[in-house]
Amino acid sequence: MDILNLLSPILENIGYPALIFLVWYVYHNSQVKAINKIIKNNFEILKQMLVTNQDNTGILSRIENKIDNNLWCPILKREIVRRLG
Repeated sequence: MDILNLLSPILENIGYPALIFLVWYVYHNSQVKAINKIIKNNFEILKQMLVTNQDNTGILSRIENKIDNNLWCPILKREIVRRLG
């Protein structure tokens, strides 16, 4: 009841539309802050994913190079050395 007694003079002077606008404004600002936080978190995750993808690309490139040069299998490597040497 204390809240109603407090709001009563405000409503008489300002009116219900102003009160509704005030509630909407506070709600809207809280939603904007929440969405901005979500966007910042998404960008941080995307940065981490980009670094991970670059690392994986480098690793796959080295694996492909070793496969092309037959350095991935010790048995084949030994055979190549034996034939060349």
